[in-house]
Amino acid sequence: MAEIDFSNQRALLIEDMAEARILQKKMLTDFGFKQIELAMKAESAIELLRSNTYDVVLSDYNLGSGKDGQQLLEEVRHSNLIPNTSTYLMVTAETSIEMVMGAIEYQPDGYISKPFSQALLQRRLLKLVESKQKLYEVNHALDQKKYEQAIEEAVKVVEEHPFLESKCSRIKGECFLELKQYDNAIDLFQTALKERKMPWALFGLAKAYFFKGNYEEAESRFRQLMLDNRFFVNAYDWLAKCLVKLDKKEEAQATLIDAVAKSPKAILRQIELGELSAELNDFETSEMSFRRAVFLAKHSIYSDSSIYFQHLKSFIGIAKEHELSNRQVDNFKITLKKIQKLFGDNPKIKSGAYEIEIELFITQDKLNQAKSAHLLYKQDVEMGLAAPESDRFKKKLEPLLGESSEES
Repeated sequence: MAEIDFSNQRALLIEDMAEARILQKKMLTDFGFKQIELAMKAESAIELLRSNTYDVVLSDYNLGSGKDGQQLLEEVRHSNLIPNTSTYLMVTAETSIEMVMGAIEYQPDGYISKPFSQALLQRRLLKLVESKQKLYEVNHALDQKKYEQAIEEAVKVVEEHPFLESKCSRIKGECFLELKQYDNAIDLFQTALKERKMPWALFGLAKAYFFKGNYEEAESRFRQLMLDNRFFVNAYDWLAKCLVKLDKKEEAQATLIDAVAKSPKAILRQIELGELSAELNDFETSEMSFRRAVFLAKHSIYSDSSIYFQHLKSFIGIAKEHELSNRQVDNFKITLKKIQKLFGDNPKIKSGAYEIEIELFITQDKLNQAKSAHLLYKQDVEMGLAAPESDRFKKKLEPLLGESSEES
């Protein structure tokens, strides 16, 4: 392994525990780093990442209250806060499948488990950074979304460093998918699979068939991948997409239920399961999925009022089938309060919350409560705190409440 000069590299250390922060900073200093910045919380790390570029990011998984390491990495990837040329190493004392599967979906460059020695951290960093340096031109092209150039650079890397052939083949395959050159992608992934049965190659092949519209072939490959590696959770997501395309929505739902059981902290997967379940009129499952999504949304980059609204709407579906349990009533009230607290200064969202609450009361034949909520709604409209009722909502209310929405 080649010696690497860290003295001109910039590092960001994200760790909430003071003792660990001091120890890890000393390790990085001993490795030769001269520019080391510290963050104790994910939120402060995000501020630093938005205004600076770091060569190495060392982030703990447990970061106290607020976002955890997975949610930080989720935002880093979503907002492109670090380039592909940088190295992101996740540090964790956690060993649960939930943590590992949750974080791995956002692809840190590596993991290291506490407690670790200085020698182990140095070996891990040297290996990762050395690989990044050899792939610099490839990753630089990827950062600029110049996929054809990235393919050309990957070919050059393999000529000079044959041991990186597998990594470069994977990058080339993903570039072919981005360029919508699906036949080229299929050829590459099939060739890779002939040499060695690698999960990334089978995953890429299945996606290529999916994008070509060959859903049966894609389904077969995704199922094979799941059999080979039951913790390759992204394969479950894509299998569900195939099954929806093939009009096998119940099977798609079952697949997503398996996926969230393996990796429950993936908010987008919870939302997808909630939406599909609502489409199938399985509002109990929809409610459960959106409840989890609402919980995860608190510290997620994907937090949006629509998640809260969909959770509230699921209770209306349940109420049409049977009386809500006390726990379900409580959960409805909790999410209603959250949406009012987080988005209550938006008149349109405030109106939406009122309308769902009123509709639920009507569905439950609680007309007096519906009328009381409607009165508060009209008062907020008059004060400019809520948007005026839509014509559709007015027509829906008049026969049910026995009053005109236009009356003061």
